[in-house]
Amino acid sequence: MARSGADGASDLPYRHLLQEIRAGRLAAGAHVNAEAVATELGLSRQPVRDAVRRLAAEGLIDLRPNRGAFVISRSVAEVTELFEIRALYEGLAARHVAGRIDRAGLQAATQALDALVASRDDVDGFVAAHDSFHAVFHAYCPRPRLLAEIRRINHAIEPLLRLMLRHSPTAYSATVSEHRDLIAAIASADPDRAERATRAHVLGQDATELLPRADAPAPAAAGRGPPLPP
Repeated sequence: MARSGADGASDLPYRHLLQEIRAGRLAAGAHVNAEAVATELGLSRQPVRDAVRRLAAEGLIDLRPNRGAFVISRSVAEVTELFEIRALYEGLAARHVAGRIDRAGLQAATQALDALVASRDDVDGFVAAHDSFHAVFHAYCPRPRLLAEIRRINHAIEPLLRLMLRHSPTAYSATVSEHRDLIAAIASADPDRAERATRAHVLGQDATELLPRADAPAPAAAGRGPPLPP
C-alpha cells in the first residue's frame, strides 16, 4: 500500500537522521537542530521532532531537558553490552539458519563475501556488502521479532564499525576471514557450530578500539543555530 503524503513527510526525516547517524556524519554527541533539519528537508519542524522522538525511543538520540537532542554517546561498558546482546541474538538467528539455508543461499552468501573482499578501500561499500552478507542468512531465519532487534542494535553499532574500518589496521582482514568461517559453520548444518562461530565473530572486537579518542575533535551539529527542544 502506498504511503499517504503525511506518512511520507513523517518518515523522511526519520530515514534521513537515521542514515546520518549510521554513516557517522552525525557523530556521537552531535546536536540535532530540528529547525535546521526541517529547513534542509523542506518540511515543518513537527515531523522532524517526531523523528527525533522516535530515534530517542530506539536509543540513538538523547533528549536533554532545556538543551535539545544529541546523538547518543556510549561508554565502553555500554558498547560492550551492545556487542554481548548482539552476539546472543545473532547466535540464536544462526542456529535457525543452519538447518534451513539451501545451496542458493550459500551461493548468495559467497557472492556477498566476494563483494566484501572487493571493498577493501571503500568503507561505504564494505558496510553495504557486510549488511548484504548478513541479510542473506537473515532471510532464512523464521524469527521476525528477533531480526528486528538485531537491526536495531546494528543501527547503533554501525558508526563504531565505520570507525574501526577507518582506523584499525587489522579490521578488514579479520572481518573477511571471520565471515568466511561463518559460511563454513552455517553450511555444516550444525546449529551449535553455527551459533559458536557467530558469537565468536561478534565478540571478537574490542569495544575500546571502537570508541573515539578522548582528544578527538568535537562532533559537528546537524544544522546551525542555538539548541532547540525537539
